[in-house]
Amino acid sequence: MFVLSISALFMLKRRHLEFARRSATVAVSFGLAAALSVVVLGDESGYTANQHQKMKIAAMESMWHTEPAPAPFVVFGIPDVKNRTTHAEVKVPWMLGLIATRSTDQEVQGIYELVATARERIVAGIPAYTALRALRADPHNTPARQTLEAHAGDLGYALLLRRYVPDPASATAAQIDQAAWDTVPSVGWLFWSFRVMVAMGFFFIVLFGWGFWLAARRSCDQQRGFLRIALWSLPLPWLAAELGWVVAEHGRQPWAIEGVLPTFLAVSPIPVSSVATSLAGFVLFYTTLAVVDVMLLRKYIRLGPNPSGAVAPH
Repeated sequence: MFVLSISALFMLKRRHLEFARRSATVAVSFGLAAALSVVVLGDESGYTANQHQKMKIAAMESMWHTEPAPAPFVVFGIPDVKNRTTHAEVKVPWMLGLIATRSTDQEVQGIYELVATARERIVAGIPAYTALRALRADPHNTPARQTLEAHAGDLGYALLLRRYVPDPASATAAQIDQAAWDTVPSVGWLFWSFRVMVAMGFFFIVLFGWGFWLAARRSCDQQRGFLRIALWSLPLPWLAAELGWVVAEHGRQPWAIEGVLPTFLAVSPIPVSSVATSLAGFVLFYTTLAVVDVMLLRKYIRLGPNPSGAVAPH
């Protein structure tokens, strides 16, 4: 995108035209290939996420209840987290089911059903937590070891109760229910971040496809509308990447390790002052690099392909 945007700037200013045409042709060719490949990677990511992060898929779709297979994809909607519903939904039939399960007969589970499963796993994990504490006191406690082995897969869910009680075995039904709902990530953030990111992906396909068609006709420099859009689209790949990280990191909550280690238990015991000092150092260092980078980019963009303004010979 950067190469295409700078090439568009040169063509808008009628500078270094031959160089700009060639660089734009290369940029739209690679850009179109990359944008189309992201569709394939996105399809694979959707299928993989449904295998290992079912709640993430349900939250991304703001799908509160399991729908008949194959599930539809929500193109637009207004998530209402307070009332646990989604208003004004516009759906594409079958699409989510085909992406997430690659079948027409497998369900994509909704948030309520997944919370119910989490509640069951929390209850099943409590004996594992109790057995683990018993083994710490007596490593030769055979019944405790057998109990831990039988319920080890649910131990991580029992650890969610540590946010509310020191000993999960003493948790009330209300606390268990609250911990089960903690497995739901931020629905609003996920829903909108994912849709804006996907919209940008399709925008890039259209933009690079348009540019590729213009380059094949050798008329890129004559379409000022395309050039302006390409120039002002410069920050969009960065924004799309950041939204992807929002989806990834919000979608994994409340887990540092899915189903094993809750995020609040994975927090380092390092003092806040040490973390703040390190973070401030990183921010200062990378901000300095960013300023220097922008200054250098501006300098060499103004110079063009070479200081004389002529295209370097082959």
